[in-house]
Amino acid sequence: MLMNRETRAFIAIGSNIEPERHIALGLEALNGIESTRLGAVSSWYRTHPWGLEAQAEFINLVVEVRTRLTPSVLLDATQRIETRLGRVRAQVNGPRTLDLDILLYGERIEDTAELRLPHPGLLLRDFMLIPLVEIAPEIVHPERGRPIAGLTDEILYRQIIERIPDRDQVRG
Repeated sequence: MLMNRETRAFIAIGSNIEPERHIALGLEALNGIESTRLGAVSSWYRTHPWGLEAQAEFINLVVEVRTRLTPSVLLDATQRIETRLGRVRAQVNGPRTLDLDILLYGERIEDTAELRLPHPGLLLRDFMLIPLVEIAPEIVHPERGRPIAGLTDEILYRQIIERIPDRDQVRG
């Protein structure tokens, strides 16, 4: 289903199974979603695993998309990309080829069995919030009513090891 106007949404990307390959393929696939175009891409961050710690380190980043798809249709599209790139949901927070999480969809607040907006981990996990602040510091958190750049002191889980300097590829 298409909306009449584009909405600015932000998607977190993570991988710890051949991460450079899968993230590159994921970016290409996101750019190919119908009625959706890729905007800014944050730096890439090497991070400790979250939840299940006995696994390889991750690479995480956040991208902006401008889409006319509804949130549920965008979610379906991202889940199809994950499946196409070999994601297996064998264990919660386990290793994965690609994880795509919608962090924000405009100013939408939603809480369904399939999708929660804003993403419940956004203010808890540095690997979601820090890359988002990097590309869109002015975005107002729909539930908090404050710019996200002013919410970094609320981060509970700090997994970022380093920003990967040769992967800075912010686009407009």
